[in-house]
Amino acid sequence: MSLFETFTINWPYFLAAIALLWMPRQWLRTGKRVLKRRRKPDGALEELAGMGARNPEDRSVHPAKEFKNFRNYVDMLRGVVGGYCLVEFGVFATKPEGSFPVYAIIAAILFVGVLIQSLRFDARISFFAAVFYMAGLSVGSTEHYSSLFAFALVLAVNPIIANPRMFMVAYGVFLLVFGTVFADSQVILCINVFLFLLIPVLSLLTKRPVVIFSRKSKSSSG
Repeated sequence: MSLFETFTINWPYFLAAIALLWMPRQWLRTGKRVLKRRRKPDGALEELAGMGARNPEDRSVHPAKEFKNFRNYVDMLRGVVGGYCLVEFGVFATKPEGSFPVYAIIAAILFVGVLIQSLRFDARISFFAAVFYMAGLSVGSTEHYSSLFAFALVLAVNPIIANPRMFMVAYGVFLLVFGTVFADSQVILCINVFLFLLIPVLSLLTKRPVVIFSRKSKSSSG
């Protein structure tokens, strides 16, 4: 029996999930922001902590600022829809032997999607804290309550979290705790927890901070 006979790919949902999950965040820019090449001064890569942060390790996440960013909601929505389409409808095992390749396919697609959202190359590598994309992805692909509870808890303890790197780590840990109780699939849960910890670990290994692309205010750019 061929390995490909143990699982089925529902191509419309599968391709829709890939399109949503692999679409780079930069493509959400419209109008002049697409056509205009902006100079990137020092500080254009700002930490998720807030505008004007010079030291990427010295401040915590500012939820009030991030919840005002429309693209964050788009990121969350496509994470939810893409993750749900992939896990629930995109690929599924038709025989017990198909479980492993199905999980491997899901893990590979989610892994590539997180790298696309989180890595930027401009002379040197930068790591982007795709918090809303990851939140949507975890909600769509695992038991919804565990992801929502983890998101709420990490926001509640955010004042004592030093930086975006630790924010992502805390989110992953809380997701693991709640997912152990609520998640339908422990395998998908472990994949999501791994993805939350992936960027913080890579940033530590490369000794690069976790940052976010953010435009400077007119006053500061002037």
